[in-house]
Amino acid sequence: MHGSALLRWFISAILVLAACGSAQAQFYDLDGVYHCVTGDNANPACQAAATKTPPVPPPPPPAGPTVEQVLARVRTQKVTPADIQLLQEHAAAKEPRAVDALAWCKLNGLGGAPDPVAAFMLYGDAARLGITTAKANQVAVFETRLTPEQRQFVLVHQQTQ
Repeated sequence: MHGSALLRWFISAILVLAACGSAQAQFYDLDGVYHCVTGDNANPACQAAATKTPPVPPPPPPAGPTVEQVLARVRTQKVTPADIQLLQEHAAAKEPRAVDALAWCKLNGLGGAPDPVAAFMLYGDAARLGITTAKANQVAVFETRLTPEQRQFVLVHQQTQ
């Protein structure tokens, strides 16, 4: 019994000393800060503190949805106008997944009327950006979704590029 009481006392003493040590580890005290604030600029500690620049804050998180969230909504066919806008912005920046997803949205009329010509063009862009299934999707759109006039249009368009 006596040994456990001594052990508890010893542990308590160590914890108190550790707490006191961390309180003494401050590099300034409130009185010193008061003197710097009230104009004691001759103090070297005040001059050193005045020349320190504060750390740069981290950038704020994106305000709107992320590409990952938009792609998940595309899979469930529940896109919003903001989702289409984000896909268009990322597609303009040549982000392959966004180009592919936007092509699928255009083809199936998500976020607007179906536009198989735009889908055909976007699938071509996605194929050039490395999406492995995009070329097969482009061929499927050409064979099954485009009218003869639209086929003629995309063929002429491709030859002029």
